[in-house]
Parts: sequence; C-alpha cells; structure tokens
Amino acid sequence: MVHASVLPSSLERMRHERFILTRLLVGAVALGLAPAYIAWRGTLGALEAAVIVAAALPLLAVVTLSRSGRLDIAHGISAAALALFIGALAGLTGGAASPLLLWLAAIPAEAMFFGARPYVVRAGIIAAVALLAVVALDHAGLFAGQVAWSGEMMPTLVMVAVLQVMLVAVGFLHRRREELREHRASDQRAQLLLDHVGDLVTWHDASGAVVFANEAARSLAGAEPRDLLGRGLFERVHVADRPLFLKALSDAAHGAGAATACFRTLFLASGERDQPQPVSLWLEMQAHRIETAVPGDSAAVVCVMRDITARRAVEAEQARDHAEAVKASDIKGRFLATVSHELRTPLNAIIGFSELLTSEAQPWLDADKRLEYAQIIHASGHHLLEVVNTLLDISKIESGTMTIDQEPLDVSELTRDCAALMALRAQAGDIDLERVVGPDLPTVLGDRRALKQVIINLLSNAIKFTPPGGRVVLAIVRDGDMIDLSVSDTGIGIAAPDLPRLGDPFFQAKGSYDRAYEGTGLGLSVVRGLVGLHGGRLTIESAPGVGTRVAVRLPVAGAAETSQPARIATFARAPRRGFETKIPFRLTA
Repeated sequence: MVHASVLPSSLERMRHERFILTRLLVGAVALGLAPAYIAWRGTLGALEAAVIVAAALPLLAVVTLSRSGRLDIAHGISAAALALFIGALAGLTGGAASPLLLWLAAIPAEAMFFGARPYVVRAGIIAAVALLAVVALDHAGLFAGQVAWSGEMMPTLVMVAVLQVMLVAVGFLHRRREELREHRASDQRAQLLLDHVGDLVTWHDASGAVVFANEAARSLAGAEPRDLLGRGLFERVHVADRPLFLKALSDAAHGAGAATACFRTLFLASGERDQPQPVSLWLEMQAHRIETAVPGDSAAVVCVMRDITARRAVEAEQARDHAEAVKASDIKGRFLATVSHELRTPLNAIIGFSELLTSEAQPWLDADKRLEYAQIIHASGHHLLEVVNTLLDISKIESGTMTIDQEPLDVSELTRDCAALMALRAQAGDIDLERVVGPDLPTVLGDRRALKQVIINLLSNAIKFTPPGGRVVLAIVRDGDMIDLSVSDTGIGIAAPDLPRLGDPFFQAKGSYDRAYEGTGLGLSVVRGLVGLHGGRLTIESAPGVGTRVAVRLPVAGAAETSQPARIATFARAPRRGFETKIPFRLTA
C-alpha cells in the first residue's frame, strides 16, 4: 500500500508504513465496534453519528496516502478526523466544560511523530479550530447536556486519551532511534566509501583548517587522517604552492563557491630497509563550498584531491617532445638557410668561370686569366667539399656512429703542425698567430685526425673573427692528469645572450642573411662532438669587443669511446689578462 515514490527512501517509507498501520488499526476497530454500539443504542444522535464517522475517517486518509503518496494531505485528514472525534465526545460529555478537550493537545503532539514543523503547525490549527467550535456550539446551546453513559465512560475515555499520548511519545522516541540508527548506518556507508575511493577528501572550516580527512591521507600525504587536522595538511604542501592552496580554499569558501588548484605535497615514506625517503606528489584539488551547512557546523568547504603525478610526468614529457620538435624544426630551417648560403657562392663561381673557360668566343682570355679562373674553381670546389665533410661529421656525431682510433700522440708536434697550416691565413689577415707550450707535456692517447680537426677549427674561428692587427694564441699546458688546450683571440667577442647556445648545430651569433662572416655554424658543434669522444670538456669565455678564449680539457690517458657531446661551460666575461695560463710556459716558434 506504500506509494512507489517513497520506496527509494528508507526513512520516508517507514513514516508512510507507520501512518498506514496505525490508521488501519483505528479504522478497523471503529468499524468493528460501530454495529454493536448501534444495536445497543438504537437510534443515534448527531454527535454519536459524528463520533462513528470520525473514527472511520482514518481509512480515507490511508486511501489518499496510498494513491497519491502525499503524507501531508493524508495527515491533515487524519488530524481533522481526530479533532472531530474529540469535539463530538466533548459535546456528549459536557461541552466546553468536558475534560476531554485536553485530548486536543495530542493532535499537534502526534504530528511530530509523522512530519516536520509544517505538520505540527497544521495540526495545531486544526486542534484550535475544533476547540473554538466546541466552545461556540456550547454557548449557542446546541449541546443539550451529558448523555446518560458519559459519567460511567469518562474514566475510560480519559485513559484512552492518556494511552494515545503515551503511544505518541513512545512512537516519537522510537522514530528518533530509527532515524539515528539510519544516520549512523548512512555515515558508516559514507565513511566506507570515502576510505576506498582512493582520493583524499577533506573538510575545512572557514579559516581553512582541516576538520575531517579520509584514509587516503596515508598514501597522498604520508600521514594518518588525524595528523591532517588543523594545519597538518597545509604543513605538507610544498612551500612554493601554499599561496595557491590557500587561495583555492578562500575562493571556494568566500568567492565563487568552487575552485581548482594543482599543488605538490612533500612527506617522508618508508623506503628500502625501512629508511625514510622523501616523496613528492602532484595533487589536483577540487574545492566546493558547503551550501547546506547547518548553523554551528564548522565545515565550510569540502575538497577532493587526486594524485596526478603520472599525468604531470606525461605532460612534462609531451612539453619536452614539443620543445625538441620545435628545436628540430628551427635547426632544419637554419640548416637550409646556412647551407644554401654557403653553397650558392662557390657554385656560382664554379658555373660562371667554367662557362668562361669553355667558351671559344672569348679571345681576350690569356693563359694567366685561365689559370686564375681554374684556381678559383679549384678553391670553390674545395670549399664545397669542406662543407659536405663537415655536414657528414656532424651527422655521424649526432647519430652516434662516429668512431675514433686512439694512439699515443705528441701534442706539441700536433699543435705545431696545425699552427703552420693556419699561418698563411693569419698572415693574410694581418693577425699575429702565436703558440705557447708548457713544460713536461706527456704523450696523450687520442685520435690524431680528430684532435687535429679540433685545433684547426678553433684556430680558423679565432682568425676569422679577429680584425687586422689582432692576436691569436694557441696554448697547451699540463694540469695533473689533464691537458689544457686553449685558443684565445682579441676578436669581436660573443654577446652574453648567445653564449648558452654555442655548440648548437648551425647556430651563429649573427643571422644567416645579415652576417658579415662566412661559415656554416657547425665548426664548434664538430669540436664539441670530437672532444666528447675523447672524454673531454669545453670552456668558453668571451665578451663583445674584448675577445674569446676557448679551452679544451682532455684526459692524458684517453677515454672509452662515447657518443655524448662534450659539456660546455660558458662565462660572459673576458679572459683574465688576455691569455694567462695556469702554469708557467715558454714561447716557441
């Protein structure tokens, strides 16, 4: 008989069931006793008929509730029936002077058992109307007096009234126990759910202090739930993320009502051999204001925090991949611009002068001119071959396929040969080229061709970027089990913003189209790769207008072959006192 609309709610279903059972019981008793009373009394008066009708009206309330599910309407019918029943009995037992009128107090009292404040107010109004009606009808003389059996039945009627009040009180207490039991069961189910969701759920008061935390505190904050109460959670938030954490709580409590924040938690967790290990997790927090908080409830904001450490790692990896893709695209663009610039000039020279040499319509070309043009073609071809070889070297280094053959080397002799090769270029540019060799230089284990290429590239760069009248010094000294090889110049220098990018393929301090110096921008990249193959490192010191010093540190005993480029340390300052070295040296020819 319970309406389908209240079946999902256990508390509301119990209220409907109690109402239906009690009204069916009252109605059944009334209808069962009515025939016997009519047979005993014979003809019924109006008040007696009203008593019987009022006793049967609860059945109408049951039908209304079962069909509509409206407990408020059904309870109104039941309260009106009880008021009619008490009013009619009062009319039979003395009217306004009947003690049964006290029974009307049971009507609003019973409303507490089945409903909330509106039920009590409605029942109180019905009881007041019934009392006023009895008083008015008594003053109008419509109550002739007590019936003959009223005196004998008065104790019984009073006991019935007292019994009903007792039943109402017992039922109310029973309802309260059932509600408390249901609330406790609901709280236990909610607690069980919160402890197994995997997310950290916390309740905060208006000041941001934690008043509740679930079991996920152990895995996401490294603490027991009770340890997060108050400022416990705040103290485990990374110092740099605390302002963001507090702002999210403030926005949820006093602002828009909802806020999102991502922050890190720091705590110690047991690692290998029960040694505490620092743990850092990224948490995403969803904070919401508690709109239904009752007065006096300290909770103002509920927060749900989820571990997003893995997601942040994926996002960081994606960001790195994107940066590498952008860098690769930039390198590709610079490669096309630089290579096209470097190849266009010698190719134009080769094509132009070869056409002149092969043309028979140029009788003015004598033997000297033809020789000069052939030499230009030869030099242009060598330049193209040098560009291609450099590209092949950097490709091998970047792909890790470059190999070196280590052998004992006399670095003094090696630097002398390289200086001799670059002497003519330095002389043509009116640049002083000097070589400095320290005492007691040991034999170095390395690849002759690779180290020679390193020295020539460094000398070539120094000469190229040094104006006429400048100076370039090639120095080599021993520092323990390391060899320091440096090339210093008094050239144009390098600006501080460009220093961190030195060694990147195709990078030059000036743009590919507005630069005053030729070159692919691969020389230092090749040097970096070859030095890395020898287990060495690079140091670059430079300042605009002062000069540049590039130092290479190599292990005397050589190194296992590796494909990793050498690490470059850069300093945005001029070399100390021009070309000072760490140990005394002698100037050699």
